[in-house]
Amino acid sequence: MTTIVFVHGTGVRGVVASDALAAVTEKIGERLPGARVEAVDWGARFGVEVTPRLRELIGIADPGERVEPAAAADAHDADLWLWSVLEHHPRYELHTTAQAFALGAGVRRPESEDLRWILENDVPGLDVAALAPGVPADGPALFAAAAREIAASEEFVGAVDAIAHNADYQVIARAVVATFGRSLAESGAGALTGRARDTLVEAVGNAYGGVAAGGRSRLSGALKNGAMYASWPFQNMMRGGTLGNSVPAIGDILYYQAHGALLRSYLANRIAAVEGPVVVLAHSLGGIASFETLAEAQSPTEPHVARYPLPNVCALITVGSQVAYLGAVGALATHPAHERRPTHLRIPWTNVWNPCDWLSFRAEPVFADLVRDVEIRARQPFPKAHASYWESDALYDEIARVAGGAR
Repeated sequence: MTTIVFVHGTGVRGVVASDALAAVTEKIGERLPGARVEAVDWGARFGVEVTPRLRELIGIADPGERVEPAAAADAHDADLWLWSVLEHHPRYELHTTAQAFALGAGVRRPESEDLRWILENDVPGLDVAALAPGVPADGPALFAAAAREIAASEEFVGAVDAIAHNADYQVIARAVVATFGRSLAESGAGALTGRARDTLVEAVGNAYGGVAAGGRSRLSGALKNGAMYASWPFQNMMRGGTLGNSVPAIGDILYYQAHGALLRSYLANRIAAVEGPVVVLAHSLGGIASFETLAEAQSPTEPHVARYPLPNVCALITVGSQVAYLGAVGALATHPAHERRPTHLRIPWTNVWNPCDWLSFRAEPVFADLVRDVEIRARQPFPKAHASYWESDALYDEIARVAGGAR
């Protein structure tokens, strides 16, 4: 009787009693009557958890702690958040300003055309090389193109009357500089320094005569009063939530890189205790640990590399795994970087991967004829794609094929 030893991936806890394992067992049973599925719950023993010390380190709120409603964001935090948005969406402020203007049934203003003229003619002529030392030779041309791109944008057209009314010219300046910064990054020139960015914003604002009386120079009213700024303390809190939620997944990987021998020894002992032929079915980080465990197993032709005697293992199936990536960059503990491929894996190895899963990789380009790649396309985007293999009938057909040959 063949046993499928299931080795889960990073961040998983309580796999033995999980609905996911029950579903996997059922689908394997439909194709391989009599086969057993035995899970190795290594996460319970070697997984990284959020300890009180780690909670304090990364700012995770205590579960019993009452979180107060959002307070007003201070200017420094608000500015950081604003630029984090503008780096990816340079016209965001213009867009929100235009929306607020439309909702308020704003009146068209004659001076709006002056703002456009300055943006198309005066701003492109700024001495960018002097204002931002270190920009590449094509920096001035990229800056001029950024200014004209903003002038021609729908967002500027929609927002310009509100900007003229509020004399909030730095909304325009930030849009231009953010667009310029993105152009520099796309050209490979790197990012603007914070000082250069702020100097350019001030220079563009000065091209409009600075800030008129009553104008708001730091943050546009539409954005400052919007939901994003009202929720900034919540966003700051998300540091703890985001990092805290990632601890099991990322922590497991880092722990394995430092102490992988412990997990490999545990995994080898669990596999050795199984009677009869074994097919190891391993997902994600479990695939890395399983591959390295079996690569270290005793070989009749290379006894000098023996560590774990596992003669009962007939095949390895890695699913959504990073074995090939780590092998390509020399990060496998069992295979020195100078080795082109392992020489002591003596069992059939099938590697199941999905192009939509950014954490899965083909293995044949790295390990050549020691592995057979099988592509599966589950209809899920990343990150859901990383866990979607278990929904695919094609995966279970492949498991049945491999295990059938192992009997």
